[in-house]
Order: sequence, then structure tokens, then C-alpha cells
Amino acid sequence: MLSTLRVNNFAIIDELEIDFKSGMTTLTGETGAGKSIILGALKLVLGERADLKALKNEKEKCIIEAIFNIKELELQTFFEENDLDYEDESILRRELLPSGKSRAFINDTPVKVSILHELSELLIDIHSQFNTPKIFEADFQLSMLDIYGNNKELLKEYKTVFLNYIAVKKKIKEAQNSLENQSQDLEYKLHLWEELNNASLRIGELETLESEIKSLSNVEEIISTLNETYQFLEHPEVGIVSQLNEASNKLNRITDFSSDYKSIYDRLNSSKIELQDISGEMSHLIESTELNPERLLELTERFDLIHKLLRKHDVLTIEDLIEKREQLETQTSGFDNLSDLIIHLNKELNSISDKLEKLSLKIRKNRFASIDTIRENILSTLSQLGMENSQLIIQLNETSDYTLTGKDEVLFLFSANKGMEPRVFEKSVSGGERSRLMLAIKKLLATHQHLPTLILDEIDTGISGKVANETGKVMQEMSQNMQLLVITHLPQVASKGNHQLKVYKEVVDETTKTNVKELSQTERLSEIAQMISGSELTDAALNQAKELMNLN
Repeated sequence: MLSTLRVNNFAIIDELEIDFKSGMTTLTGETGAGKSIILGALKLVLGERADLKALKNEKEKCIIEAIFNIKELELQTFFEENDLDYEDESILRRELLPSGKSRAFINDTPVKVSILHELSELLIDIHSQFNTPKIFEADFQLSMLDIYGNNKELLKEYKTVFLNYIAVKKKIKEAQNSLENQSQDLEYKLHLWEELNNASLRIGELETLESEIKSLSNVEEIISTLNETYQFLEHPEVGIVSQLNEASNKLNRITDFSSDYKSIYDRLNSSKIELQDISGEMSHLIESTELNPERLLELTERFDLIHKLLRKHDVLTIEDLIEKREQLETQTSGFDNLSDLIIHLNKELNSISDKLEKLSLKIRKNRFASIDTIRENILSTLSQLGMENSQLIIQLNETSDYTLTGKDEVLFLFSANKGMEPRVFEKSVSGGERSRLMLAIKKLLATHQHLPTLILDEIDTGISGKVANETGKVMQEMSQNMQLLVITHLPQVASKGNHQLKVYKEVVDETTKTNVKELSQTERLSEIAQMISGSELTDAALNQAKELMNLN
């Protein structure tokens, strides 16, 4: 509930503090006294757009504070989500600076105005005759059925399952998209993999191919050079080996004369043996080296294939190609993994759907069970408010898929007069009828949940007599379960309040100021009598005021 409103430097208000109490409080006063200014100040602290013209003194800042007792409203989650300190008695503050900038605070923590506005909607419901209340919204209407159907715990369980349902559906969609994208290039990836796999790539192969191709490409020169070199070594007359044999034989004759000669002989003999070995190996090479164009073609084709693959995959080595082949193998096998995942997720989704279906059926059953009670209560209150010919039809229809609130959509059809076909709320009621319909619904809800403070801004305009008196009674009944602030010009309504605040103007130092005063019982009697009689206070008006206030 709203406990205190403090206003500084706003419109024609220098400084004002109003304390509010539980129950029903009426705000009365002459037209132009400042009731709308007080409401405007309250709207500003609740997050409405600021206007520099609102400053009384343009050189000083405007400060508006509203203190709320929110213990019964279960708002701890909101404070946690917005990183705010929770207090059972919370303070909302708005500052409007001379520069035109504004600042907002919740419990002394700076916040965006949007956060202030979001919180305020959970604290206060301001209703005037021609605004569009939430009672016209389908979500609000469905919540009425849930409140009376005691669906709170069922809906909490349902919401948990539903969020899991949405998450699994999202996973399925993502997997299907991935599968679709993969299927489009799967054939090409398989072709690339098979091409690399069939190439039977071996590390170091490219260097071996280059060497063998070079040899086969120059085989004639190689054979010619080997033969010539072999002749240098083995020619019978002038070959190096023959000459070494002759030199070795001559040295052998003098080896007994000195160890030096023996050493030279041994070294020459070693060289001869080495050259003979080279000669033998060269002879083998000559025999094994031959023209082989078929082998050269085979090696060249293999060499070209590897280089083609290197260019195709934009890599430098066979190691890179092998890594590419393994990547493609993983990607193509992932196609099967996705298919398996989708099958698994669909099974999981079916299981979740079964749970949702069972929960939604229980929720729907409770909603159906609440319809007659809601309809009868609203029509009974409307009859009390002079709308005894009203008709109300509440339809509950099944949706095609699950939603956050179940598998139902609700439609309220209403008619205020005989002979008129019931239609949706906003198309079937005038301003005055709309206000009374709102009262009937709020009264109904107030008995089943903690509603935020309700401010009614002259919604009783256009009614009088018995209907006005009954309207006051309905408000009085509502205030037993909620805080109700009523701005009114009707004595019948003003008399039903638990408390009454009089808004008035006074001139101080040739400056007009707005003030508020809480009236005592005697002052209330005079004020209500004045509202009945006008400028002259009569005995008849006083007696009528006593009757309205049940003071006789």
C-alpha cells in the first residue's frame, strides 16, 4: 500500500507530505483545487514522462517521493532480477532538474525510468473513466479464471515443463537446420573425402616421387655417364683399376725395405679395393638402369595427382592433405550423429508433450469450474451498480499449441443492455459502464489475492442518486481487501470512505498554494453536507450527510 507521498517544487506545490492509510480514502475538493496536480505528482514518481514546466521554481529541482509497504505483494524476485535492495517499506523517488534532466531511484539506488515504471505497475493501478484498463486484455481475463480455479501451483509446474518443451523444440530446429545445411553439401564432402582416401597418401612420398621422376627423365644421360665412368675404371689397358694393380705390384717389391714403403703400399691397396667396390656397384647400376617410359608416366601421373590435391585444398604438404581427409571424415560422420540426435530429441519432446497435456487438462478443468462463479459475482455487482440487465458470456477455447499459460484462450463477451448481443468488452461498453465493470471485476479479485493500491480518478462521473450510493458501497467492500484511493465529487461516494482528505487552495504571501488536510469526523460531516448543498450549508444537507455516513 501507499503510505506516504512527499512533493517538493511541483506545479503550485511548494512542499507537501500526505500520509495514506489502509482501507478506502477519498480525496475531495473544489474543481481546480489541485487534486489532479497531486495525481500528476504521483504519476511522475511512478515513471511517467517528466516535463520541465512541472517545476514551480525553475531554478530548483523538483523531488517527489512515494513510500510503499510492499510486504504482502511478493516482489522479492523483481528486486533480485534488477539488482536492487529489497525493503518491506520501499521508497520510489523522482528528481526533475532545472536542466530538464530527470533521475529515478528505488531505495536510494539509481535506476532507469523504465525500471521505476515497471515496478510501479506492480504497486499502483490508476484508473480514470476513459482509460483502457487491463480487464480488456486476454491474459488478465485468463488470470481471473486461474485465481478462482486455484491454478497457481499447477501453473508453476506447467511453466517449468513448458520452458523445457520450448528449449527442446529449439534444439530440434537447430539440429534440423544443421542437417539441412549438411545435406546440401554432404555429397560434395563425400566426394572430396573419397578422392583423398583413394589417393592412399603417404608421408614423404612427394620427395621420393620427385627423385625417381628426375632419374627416369634423365636415364640416357645417366647410363652414358655410368658407362664412361666405368671405362675409366675398368678399361683393360688404360683403366684406373688396371693401372693401380700394376702400381701395387711394383710397390710390393720394396715393402721389405722400409715400413714407410709398406704403409704406402697398404694405403694404395685400400684405395684399389675401394675403387673395385665402386666399379662393381657401378656395373650393377648400369645393368639395373634402363629406359622405362611406362614407369615414368605412372610416377608423373601420381606426382600430378598429389599436386592437384594440394592446390584444390589450398595446402602445402601431404600431412595437410591427410589432416583434411580426417576432417572430412568427421564432418560426414556427423551427418549420421545429427539424425540420431533429432530422433532422440523428438522422443524427449513427445514425453514432455504428454506431461504438458496432462497438466493443461487439469488447468482447463479448474478454469471451467471457475467460470460460473466469476460470471455470477460480476453480474451481481453490476446489478447493484444499476446495470441489472447486463449479460456476460465467458468462453474458454483450446489453442492449437501449448502456450506459457496452458492450452486455452479466453473470450469475455458482454452486453450492458437488454436486446443487445454480447460482444467483446471494449466494443460493448461506454465510459461509465466500463468503470462500473472494472469495479465489479476488481471487487471480485480483491477477495482472492493481494492487489496493488487502486486509485479511482472520478470514475463516478455521470452517476447519481441510488447508483452513486451503491457505487460507494461497492468501493467500501473492495477496500476491506485492498487500499483504495478515490478522487470524487459525489457525497454518496465520499461518505463511504474510512478516511477523507480535503484538497484546497490558499493564498500565502500573494502566492497560490495547494494543501491537503485529513478531515476529522465532524469536518467530514460538514464537507459532505457542503458537497450536497453547494455554497450554503443547510440543516437538510447536514441531515442527509449524517444519513450517508450512518451517523443517525
